[in-house]
Amino acid sequence: MNFQLNTSGLGKRIHSVLLIRLLWIMALFMVCRILFYAFNTAFFPGITFEFGLRLLTGGIKFDIVAVLYTNILYIFLMLVPFTFKYRKGFQKFLDYLFIITNSIALSANCMDFIYYRFTIKRTTWTILKEFSHQDNLGLLFGGFIVRYWYVAVIWILFVLLLIKITKIWQAGERSKFPLWMFFLIHSVLLAVSVKLFIAGARGGFAHSIRPITLSNAGEYVQRPKEMFIVLNTPFCIYKTIRRSDYERVSYFPGEQQAGEIFNPIHTPEIGQGAFRPKNVVILIWESFGKEMVGAYNRGLDNGNYNGYTPFIDSLMQHSKVNWYSFANGAKSIEAIPSVLTSIPGIKEPFVTMRYTDNKLPSLPGLLREKGYGTSFFHGAPNGSMGFQAFVNLIGVEKYYGKSEYDNDEDYDGIWGIWDEEFMQFWAKKMNTFRQPFMSTLFTVSSHDPYKVPEWYKGKFPTGPLPIYETMGYTDQALRKFFAKAKTMPWYNNTLFVITADHAATFAHYPEYQTSAGNFSIPILFYSPGDSTVAGRDSSTLVQQIDIMPSVLGYLNYDKPYFAFGKNIFKKPPINFAVNYDGVYQWFNGPYLLQFDGQKTVGLYNYQQDKLLKNNLKDKLPAIQGPMELQVKAFAQQYVNRMLDDRLTVKP
Repeated sequence: MNFQLNTSGLGKRIHSVLLIRLLWIMALFMVCRILFYAFNTAFFPGITFEFGLRLLTGGIKFDIVAVLYTNILYIFLMLVPFTFKYRKGFQKFLDYLFIITNSIALSANCMDFIYYRFTIKRTTWTILKEFSHQDNLGLLFGGFIVRYWYVAVIWILFVLLLIKITKIWQAGERSKFPLWMFFLIHSVLLAVSVKLFIAGARGGFAHSIRPITLSNAGEYVQRPKEMFIVLNTPFCIYKTIRRSDYERVSYFPGEQQAGEIFNPIHTPEIGQGAFRPKNVVILIWESFGKEMVGAYNRGLDNGNYNGYTPFIDSLMQHSKVNWYSFANGAKSIEAIPSVLTSIPGIKEPFVTMRYTDNKLPSLPGLLREKGYGTSFFHGAPNGSMGFQAFVNLIGVEKYYGKSEYDNDEDYDGIWGIWDEEFMQFWAKKMNTFRQPFMSTLFTVSSHDPYKVPEWYKGKFPTGPLPIYETMGYTDQALRKFFAKAKTMPWYNNTLFVITADHAATFAHYPEYQTSAGNFSIPILFYSPGDSTVAGRDSSTLVQQIDIMPSVLGYLNYDKPYFAFGKNIFKKPPINFAVNYDGVYQWFNGPYLLQFDGQKTVGLYNYQQDKLLKNNLKDKLPAIQGPMELQVKAFAQQYVNRMLDDRLTVKP
């Protein structure tokens, strides 16, 4: 790039120069977003001016992240508390660094003005890796420039604007403070800037906020494809650099052969009866592992183990309980897709991958078609965990978070509203809903640092791990919730499902520290007055992705639908559960098979060998062979359908 920087511009304080230049890049990113939409309006029909402003406003958060990542080196060098940064030669180097790095970022945005038409996605790191294998990359790029010369012209204009702002906003001489004072002031400013940088890169200051990903764009959209207006291309590239993408699987010659072993299409049974519009209420309990529940663990501590959830113990006596029950992931962000869409996270959490814009199956979406009102409750600050964005994508009409609760006196100071108060809020809100409705709540209190309200200190057993006390607290909150719900007219017409997002990230007893125990969680189905939803089942496995098809089966849903899970209210074709722990873990009956994608690396009878000490690999071919075929069929269906956007049943 051949240009001369005029350093005779107005001398400004170096921190002002940094801020103005970053804001200028933000403005150019916003112009890129508007042009992206202008070049691709045919793909985004029905966007009104008001809604368009919402999309543009939502994009600011993603632009901040992209601009900060792009300029991380430049920002650091402008902020270091040393006087050499004021030297003209060093400032000239920083000018070049600023222009070159941001020109590259802007070129990525400009490229997608056109390339989006061919992929219907923003460019990601995966797509760039795919191009790296092209021998004729130069020809492809050259042809792109020739055919779409106007995009190149736009990019050149952006670069000229970068040069212009760099000329105008130049750092002046340093203030004539003593060196010790200079170092002190600039060190403080550096520390403040680091905090601001971290908040900007994560998407906010709140403790509960996780770094934002592609799926967070769903918070602002009405249709999944509109996420690509909210997003920008550099953000999509940065956020997928470390994400492993899927490669097409061909264990079987085709889908038909894989489908003969594992088929995710569910069809209604002949003579199953009319659809019954009962309410559906799902509670997802933070870190609620089986280890906490006394009823599951009567043999622990020489038969003296009572657990920490007495209300759950009592509710299990009136619920359908499948004794061997599993999470499909190990993170909170993996639970919502598993429970509400029957899509497990394999290798990576589903919501962090580029497939969230696929047309997705969902329990809220299917029930909305049946006239249900749908809602999701999470007492954390709105936007935490990306839940609000994702549930909006899958058909949830109303989201209730800390903002809707609107009483900070009940805020725990870190994660959200205390579970007891928020569950009471949940019950009262549901009492205002028209039946039938479906509502989901995700708890927050049983989370590090494992606090309980001051007025409950010393009220619950503490045990060897700090999480146990918070489990006792949330168990009591649930008891009070049910006591309140029983007084309400919708209660007896409701199917309740209680489960966890995942097991605790640590465990006390050795059987819960294994590859099977790490995923062991309670899953209870409870329907007041319905004796068919009761009893202990020690044979049929259940997992989070079974919740959606099981609820639909219980309601006698009368249309075909897509779900990776199974209906546990009838005998399943395969008695399986699946999760990923560095390898595929495929449970079938009493056996756990571990498959690395090429071969079996472990086979255990996890129900008898609770510590997984006896590897039966190659010792039980009659067990191992069929299980290998099952996990291969599942993997082929999962990966290929994800790649091809075929996760729903065509009408």
